Amino acid sequence: MNARKLWIVCIALVVISRVAIAAALAAPAAPAAPPPAEAFGNNPAQTNLTLSPDGHSLAWTDQTVSPLRVVILDLVGKKSQRAVTVPPPAKVFSLRWSDNETLLVTLSATQEKKIAAGSTAEFYRTMAVDATTGVGRMLLMNDEVRAYVTGAVLLRAHTSKPTSVVMWTLDYSATGGHKEIGTRLAGHRADSFLIRAAFEVDTRTGKGTIIERGTQFTHQWVVDGDGRVVARSEWDGPNKQYRVLAKAGLGWKEIYHRDDGSYLDLAGLLPGGGAIVALGANGGPRAAVWSLPLDGSPIAPIFQDPDTEFDYAVVDGTSEELLGAHLAGTKDHIEWFSEANRQRSDVLFRSFPNRRIEFLGTTANGQQSLIGVHTQSSPSIYYIIDFSTHKADIAGEAYPGLANAALGTVQSITYNARDGTAIPAFLTLPPGSAGKSVPLVVMPHRGPESRDQDDFHWFSPFLATRGYAVLRPQFRGSTGYGEAFRKAGFREWGGLMQDDLTDGVRAMIEQGIADPKRVAIVGEAYGGYAALAGAAFTPELCKCAVSIGGISDLPAMLGEAQRWVHSKEYDTVAYWRENIGAISDPKLVEKSPIHAAPAIHVPILLVHGTGDSVVSISQSERMAQELQAAGKSVRFVRLDGADHWLVRTEDRIRVLKEVDAFLHEHL
Repeated sequence: MNARKLWIVCIALVVISRVAIAAALAAPAAPAAPPPAEAFGNNPAQTNLTLSPDGHSLAWTDQTVSPLRVVILDLVGKKSQRAVTVPPPAKVFSLRWSDNETLLVTLSATQEKKIAAGSTAEFYRTMAVDATTGVGRMLLMNDEVRAYVTGAVLLRAHTSKPTSVVMWTLDYSATGGHKEIGTRLAGHRADSFLIRAAFEVDTRTGKGTIIERGTQFTHQWVVDGDGRVVARSEWDGPNKQYRVLAKAGLGWKEIYHRDDGSYLDLAGLLPGGGAIVALGANGGPRAAVWSLPLDGSPIAPIFQDPDTEFDYAVVDGTSEELLGAHLAGTKDHIEWFSEANRQRSDVLFRSFPNRRIEFLGTTANGQQSLIGVHTQSSPSIYYIIDFSTHKADIAGEAYPGLANAALGTVQSITYNARDGTAIPAFLTLPPGSAGKSVPLVVMPHRGPESRDQDDFHWFSPFLATRGYAVLRPQFRGSTGYGEAFRKAGFREWGGLMQDDLTDGVRAMIEQGIADPKRVAIVGEAYGGYAALAGAAFTPELCKCAVSIGGISDLPAMLGEAQRWVHSKEYDTVAYWRENIGAISDPKLVEKSPIHAAPAIHVPILLVHGTGDSVVSISQSERMAQELQAAGKSVRFVRLDGADHWLVRTEDRIRVLKEVDAFLHEHL
């Protein structure tokens, strides 16, 4: 869809009614041939959609052109207001309005770390772009002192003070730096000369002024609507200590403390500003939503669920108001903080039945909202809803190349692991399939402390259109199913977590869904490790395996993480040590697929990007060498410049085509 046609669609009014929505969402007849790999691998045509506070402008990232650009549409004048080209290799991370004339554009790019040769990192910078002139100004980070700092976090996109935002970044501490010269005091982290500081930043000049100084352990900040810091959290990962401090005059007062390795996610302030909304287990079995009073009163629950947990707060993308909290697991449910928000959402859910709605922003007067509507088997369509007229503008669609395509059906299922534990999973069946004796692709998610969401993803629908059933198990170690379920994955790489995947395959075979002679494991990152582990440790279960940016050598990965940050005390190293184990643990060698290469007898496809800042490409390079030396069937695909998340269109398309050809040959 070209820009002119897209703008016409953006201003076309569609009356919301059950009849109209049902007609718009009715599934057409399946096409004779599945959509090409490009239709799935192309980045969504529009991303990061955001509505200005007055509702007069809509901005998004246009990924249909190269180089990509940020488009600002004048909804009142019904014309393009501005298109800003983003020079490669930069990527647009997010868009947010600071005011009606200023769009905040956060960009990222993968670069080599200057202080650790051979390793890469993702660098983030935020620009304030004038919607009228297109002139941009870098915020806060435009000085030599922060040239090597990876980024600044936008805490508040707008405050009651005009042309003002609040950000935090690392700042040099002369006192801390002095202590680190020549000696290290017990308990200090290697980077303790850097502290976290909050800044008020002028969007007209890009210059910032420190408003609060934290420490090297500062984890999160809480900022009110006036741009004042009212609280911060401190997280000392190696010592498992967490606390929340509230601003008290010129000092700070501790209002919450834990020393059991758990912590809270501080989402923002409740209406009235007297308490923080926090998500976490708080010593319980599941993450709940809590009210943490700033005056030091005891923490109290707002929302709890006996069967699952809450995973994130729903925040209005325009006003930054806390709207509610999303229930994790396979349920799609939001608990709202106000009755008005609940009633408004009920109207939308009735208008878009059996669809998931993403709330992207509401205008300052509350009359217009920007939403995305999708399912796991249908990509997002974006709407501007006008509650005063009961009408909607179609603002665009994520994957126009998949319009009217049959992409299969997705089911939320559970199966029993060998110890009787119920394992949640998503099962995608090919279009038109009855789900009987079809080839099966198991896709373990990234993480491991992560989970698959109930939204549309480009990879599994692509495989479904090629005739494969896709099983995405939420194995132990996954988030969203309680603390015990998450912690059950600790130090179980190649163990219990792998058993859960194996038991999922066996359940699909026993139920007659999967053909036992046609099973593959395909995964990214941790999922890539699981694919290699499946081929190495349960070779009878699969016919082939695909690792994309995966891990093959656990001790080497831990060593790389430690070397990159020059410290055994850094949070990342402490996390991996707890999650995987110590470098010296002999079990890590046993559970590393690279040391089991001679036992692998199925074909292996390895894909890895040279710009991967999370898992070193050496993990795949060395695995390929070991497999080749052992005389095994292996193909190694190097993606020049590709990052860990395969953000670029060309990388996604290449991956899909490589995986498609590989599975077609071996499955």
